[in-house]
Amino acid sequence: MPAEPDDPDSEDAETEDAFPSLSGGSTDSAAVEARYDDWAKSYDHDLEMWNYQAPEEAAAALVPYLRKDDSVLDLGCGTGMFGRALANRLKCRIEGIDISAKSLAVAGKRDLYAMLYRHDLQKLPLPLGANGFDAAVSVGVLTYMSDPEALLKEMCRVVRAGGHLLFTQRDDRWQELEFDRIMVEFDKNGLWTALGMSEPRPYLPRHQEFAEEIQVIHVLCEVK
Repeated sequence: MPAEPDDPDSEDAETEDAFPSLSGGSTDSAAVEARYDDWAKSYDHDLEMWNYQAPEEAAAALVPYLRKDDSVLDLGCGTGMFGRALANRLKCRIEGIDISAKSLAVAGKRDLYAMLYRHDLQKLPLPLGANGFDAAVSVGVLTYMSDPEALLKEMCRVVRAGGHLLFTQRDDRWQELEFDRIMVEFDKNGLWTALGMSEPRPYLPRHQEFAEEIQVIHVLCEVK
């Protein structure tokens, strides 16, 4: 017998269908929020088991362009893995924004973030002023954006001229969403200057779905 619309089991099934797997991802904000709320308690442990290095690699790449006490926005901060990696290298003012309340609760317990905001990154503009940060970082987040180009423009808006952006994107989505075109157009339109782009590198080396098929690209830009 089909479940009624208000049946909680029906709602769970719809969410699961909207987020079929970690490698498949989703651009359904409600599904992403539910997935990461459910995962918040074990997220750090699971990612460490899968040898997730993107936050550490991103922090190491960004630190040479920062000064002590610079302000950094961590978009899609989750439980705070990037914030921890950055704080271990340099004393900065870090603010985080994420859709998952339970992930933000974990991040808050780290006592690393000056401010934490709960917000759907697909709802733009962000509730932040222009030119308010020295850097903005998006690690492992653009997979879940139906319009990642719009979020990258918003990152340029909230970072001061001469500040920096660092973002990661999966190599499969890079091709699918024409990131080569985005890189060229942002430079042509005076939004940023690309400072470096990595070769695709292992994303979750010990994860069954990611180990061989999916890699990640890191990009560092200076905002104009």
